[in-house]
Amino acid sequence: MDTLAAPTHTIDFSDQIFRVDFSPYEWSQNVICIALANKICVGNVKFQEEEDLEEELEFQLLREFHHETRVCAVAWSPETSLSVLPKCVSFASAGADYKVRLFSSDLVAIHTLQVLCGHTNYVNCVTYEPEGQFLASVSDDHTCKIWNIKEDNSCTATFFLTSPGMAVCCHREEVGKLLVAEKNGLIHLYNVLSHQAILSVDSGCIPLMSADWSPSNSLRVAAIAGGELLVWDISRPSRPIDARPIHVEGGQLLRFSQLSDQYIATVGQADLQLKVTNVKNKHPVLVASLQLAGGLTWHFRLPYVCVGNDRKLCFWKVATK
Repeated sequence: MDTLAAPTHTIDFSDQIFRVDFSPYEWSQNVICIALANKICVGNVKFQEEEDLEEELEFQLLREFHHETRVCAVAWSPETSLSVLPKCVSFASAGADYKVRLFSSDLVAIHTLQVLCGHTNYVNCVTYEPEGQFLASVSDDHTCKIWNIKEDNSCTATFFLTSPGMAVCCHREEVGKLLVAEKNGLIHLYNVLSHQAILSVDSGCIPLMSADWSPSNSLRVAAIAGGELLVWDISRPSRPIDARPIHVEGGQLLRFSQLSDQYIATVGQADLQLKVTNVKNKHPVLVASLQLAGGLTWHFRLPYVCVGNDRKLCFWKVATK
């Protein structure tokens, strides 16, 4: 029986949290997006790091953005920065009305909202190309769409899938490539310019609910499919380098640590739990009980994993040494 870990920090909200996402960029690493029922809260999180002081967390709400429908996914734009003037907060959301929305604000007077239409079913994941050249989205309509957000927000390419698209990822070291994961267990790496699949792997497990591309190692890809955690080295993609049961009644969410390809956070059943796995160890390094899971994210530089847990934003500090 795993010992359940209490959160290191919590922040209370008035409504259920549906999605949460830390900025994955060094220059905006403390900015966090929290999606509630009909609004998105953008805040700044500061952790007390000095060893001789009691650990503290400061949360500053920067702005609330009205959202017409329930949020299914969020992603940060690399244009987001609070360190220079004018400040810029820029992110994308996917709503339950099948639309993708682009939000931008200087947090003072200029606030813009653009709506991208084209999907015909729920959008499960959105991601920005690391230089901000395009946005990608995957949907239950069995497509992955590429949006030209630098010019006219038009859909410039559609990749047709064989099942619902569950995850889409870009990598800062792999310009022009796109990772797409399907619910039927297939994972594809596409060349965005040629619109061709470079490689495909089959997890052999269904349903695949989430996948990620390790930010710290472009050769590592992981997925949660059925109750299995699977990890591939895509230079040798014929079979996973690690496959283990992790959530016996099915996994829902998965994210690599920003700091290391060895640490993977997952959320799943039974008894809704967060688990952090070090792939070199047999047992999880952290297990925590959840009530309602709304999103999963890691801090860019610090060993904190964060989950929206009903009306609480919960942070766990993960021992990585």
